[in-house]
Amino acid sequence: MNRVEPPIRQEDPSSGAGRFPGGHPASARPRARPLPGRRLPGAIALARLAARGAPRGARLISRAPRTGSLADCGSAKRTLLVSYRRDGTPVPTPVWAAPAGGDLYVRSERGSGKVKRLRGDARVLLAPCTARGRPLGAPLEATAEVLGPDEELDAERVLARRYGLGRALFEQAMDLMRVDMCYLKLTPGPWR
Repeated sequence: MNRVEPPIRQEDPSSGAGRFPGGHPASARPRARPLPGRRLPGAIALARLAARGAPRGARLISRAPRTGSLADCGSAKRTLLVSYRRDGTPVPTPVWAAPAGGDLYVRSERGSGKVKRLRGDARVLLAPCTARGRPLGAPLEATAEVLGPDEELDAERVLARRYGLGRALFEQAMDLMRVDMCYLKLTPGPWR
């Protein structure tokens, strides 16, 4: 039986990101083999239940004064990410977010509602929150973008350093289930 060895990753000094021989960007999670469009089993039903059970403060955060700071979100264990539907309805979601270089990085399912909403409207509100999504501070305005494969390695490093073993176990489960994941970059600043 012939076994093919994976290519050895080499460091590219110009970008700081790992690269495979031939110049292709290294995967942020080399053992992950996601299936395009694959979601967690029951993800849609669970998301609908979570939206109905969202704390009152999470639903009203879009009306609060936008006086929060990146330091507030960066120091909290979780961040409330509020994205907007096409009709302007705010949808709050608690996420793990890690600060780096004036931005926040998040990993999410590529087919999740928040990622779909962000493709239509990149405006988001960010606030520190509890695990259930109850805001712990004032929100701040930001703009979101889905990162390409060449930028994912840096985002993964920042998230792994911030959340450690708990997140590592969660992400290994996502990798084993071959869930299609992506990284988001949240840049604070006034909306245009």
